[in-house]
Amino acid sequence: MDVRDELVRLLRRGDVAEFNEVSRRRRQIVDLSEVDLAGVRLEGIDFRAAVLDGVKLSRARLAGADLQGASLRFANLEGADLEGANLSKANLFSAYLAGARLHGAAIYGADVVSAVFPDDVPAAELRLALEVGTRLRHDPAVALLRAVLAGRGAGVP
Repeated sequence: MDVRDELVRLLRRGDVAEFNEVSRRRRQIVDLSEVDLAGVRLEGIDFRAAVLDGVKLSRARLAGADLQGASLRFANLEGADLEGANLSKANLFSAYLAGARLHGAAIYGADVVSAVFPDDVPAAELRLALEVGTRLRHDPAVALLRAVLAGRGAGVP
């Protein structure tokens, strides 16, 4: 069994601690493109700089996951729980996040071209999260920044 198969097996059974340990020991970028992990529990997973292009993570539980710098191009994250996840500098080109739970998620500096976000996340909040680094969904800093910008007359589109 090659390393990729071993990592996929660990992920499918939800063995996050073992996956993190094996991938850390390898010291190589993990490529799990096109893997189907729909509905899998992966809370606290370390996917930093991983290649997850086209991966199926719909309804997956990724709360607290570290996806900083990961490539999630064309990934299906529909209905995924990404509460508190770090997606900073991730490549979310054409990623599908409709219905995803993003409370407290970080997307600072991410590539979100053609990405689909939940309808209830306003464009102004996405912009602040991408450019300023606020966390999505109900971050007190978002309300404060909106108030400050509105007070200056600058407004947030």
